[in-house]
Amino acid sequence: MLEPPDMPIWKSYCFRAGKCWFVSTIERTFDTQIGTVRGQETIVWEYDWNRRERLEMVHQASGIADHQRICRCLIAEGLIPDENDERTKRFFEP
Repeated sequence: MLEPPDMPIWKSYCFRAGKCWFVSTIERTFDTQIGTVRGQETIVWEYDWNRRERLEMVHQASGIADHQRICRCLIAEGLIPDENDERTKRFFEP
């Protein structure tokens, strides 16, 4: 059976204090211990805006809620959200 292609869901560029990050959420097929599943994955890279290229991958998460949380936190704090860090706990609140 032919696998469906990866589908872009949302792309964002976040800027803070001269740094830029590229946040991308796609829907793709994953191989897991229980079998093959389809789901969303969010990946964050440092990004060189002037050269328009991705640099080091800095984080991996799940879907849209994580994408939003990551973008808000990068813009506000310049950090990837960590629910145990006092500076970023508020990004986990509903």
